[in-house]
Amino acid sequence: MKPTFCQCCERKYLEPDDYLTGTSRFRVCSKGNLWFECSCGSGLILKKGDYEWYSPSLKMSDAAATVFQDVKEIKNIPLIPTAVIELQGIISDENASSKDIEVALRKAPNIALSVIRTANGLRTSSAAQINSLQHAVTYIGRQMLNDLILAESLQEFDFKTNFFSKDSFWEEAYVTGKAAEYLAEHFAPEVSKDEAYLAGSLCNVGKIVSAICFPEMTDDIARATANPRRPVRWDEAENQLRAISHVVLGEIAAAMWGFPEYIVHALFNHHQLPRRVADLVDNDCAFLDDDDESSEQPRTLQQVIALANQYTHWVLLQPNRMNESLFNDYAAIFGFDDKQKEDIGEYLLESFKKQFQKAQ
Repeated sequence: MKPTFCQCCERKYLEPDDYLTGTSRFRVCSKGNLWFECSCGSGLILKKGDYEWYSPSLKMSDAAATVFQDVKEIKNIPLIPTAVIELQGIISDENASSKDIEVALRKAPNIALSVIRTANGLRTSSAAQINSLQHAVTYIGRQMLNDLILAESLQEFDFKTNFFSKDSFWEEAYVTGKAAEYLAEHFAPEVSKDEAYLAGSLCNVGKIVSAICFPEMTDDIARATANPRRPVRWDEAENQLRAISHVVLGEIAAAMWGFPEYIVHALFNHHQLPRRVADLVDNDCAFLDDDDESSEQPRTLQQVIALANQYTHWVLLQPNRMNESLFNDYAAIFGFDDKQKEDIGEYLLESFKKQFQKAQ
């Protein structure tokens, strides 16, 4: 086994355990090379054939690892394009300037335009319009830019479904991201609104995997949620049809595509009751009990995402898709009474109506 050296911190990798200690964001690119982040944050690469010890299942729960190993359709999950991961490597390089990043982004014009659009979406109303790519890169910040590029690349994946549409999925993802951003900015000052936007946008990413690997089942689930006579929630339809949960599929995708930990945690727990969530605190998990669920406790990113995910169904006029128990439990954590819950829902609804009208 050939050793690997980190050029930034001079860390030396000799054995499999070295690679799996203090590292993160493993992902195999479309050329078959394995990319990951050193403990210092810099990007490293192992050429195809040099990492026989690695499997994405090493970063999964037992349930997700079982699906990954036993369900043959999972092999159809697309890999992140090599060009996108190479771009992430430039962004992670501490020696690369914002101008270097701008030049690299211009080679991917669709992503570059999205970066400018997202930067303007994240800026405050009083801030000046962002028109240049270099300004957008500086405004967003490198880590967030890295995550944003990954999210944008997923939008290029084609769904194999007929009823469940790619456009409707990404519209719902956008609404969840913006709702999470709003909740973080106004009711959870401890939470980064930028991270809330990205984690909210990607919390249901397992449905992408479902639409690619199990298109017929995914269409059946979507039809069940849209049934005018007896509509059900997405997770209820999964249970009725004995489908693999989109949460489990999302965990598999996150391990394969190199999602950061804050997004993995949010997507894994966005359907969990608050008392069952082990939160991320200094990389250690501390279970919350009922006494911790008070408005005086700092709100967490996972709580923001779980509540935003429910508000998405309010905004999109999908009352049958809401989990009332989950919605009420998370609203209580934020200290919302019935009037506040309704006021926030109506505010978000009107805000998105205006945005969609402008887009048309």
